[in-house]
Amino acid sequence: MSIAKINKKPLVIIAVIGIAVVVAMNFLFGHAEWLRDLFSGSSTVGEVSAGNGQSFAARNELAARISMTIFVAITALQVLAFGIGYAVVNAIRQSDEAPTLKLVRLEGSEIFFDVPLYVGLFGTISAFLVMSYSPQSSRLIAYSSTLIGIIFSLVLRISLHYPLRQKLESEKAGINK
Repeated sequence: MSIAKINKKPLVIIAVIGIAVVVAMNFLFGHAEWLRDLFSGSSTVGEVSAGNGQSFAARNELAARISMTIFVAITALQVLAFGIGYAVVNAIRQSDEAPTLKLVRLEGSEIFFDVPLYVGLFGTISAFLVMSYSPQSSRLIAYSSTLIGIIFSLVLRISLHYPLRQKLESEKAGINK
């Protein structure tokens, strides 16, 4: 199975969803106080000077924007990883190969089911970089990226990998379902 055989339609749909998430988060960050507060804490920060001519509120806003950008980038990577996993399984499912070869290819594609977990771990580690500027948003990034990675990995394994594996094992054994 080559990359040329992978159906690109699901990847395009996933990319559009990822872009929509990025645009929506940026819009909401600028227009919804509740979202901004998730990344910056309470919006009641005073206009006290930070010592270099920049107010704490301005520094807090910058840290919140950086945190939100990291969060959105990690979420977009999660969506992309999910889309690639889906496309790989779909290509194996639709190939004209023998069930035995499809099973071998499915075993070789195991890495694609773990990629969301790795991206979630990357998000957790990235959150440590933000921790000194915004402890609240770093926790949000760490927990949510890990949670999204676990959920996406489970969905790929339970809804795509397991049913296809069972079907191919049945076909290999000569049992038609």
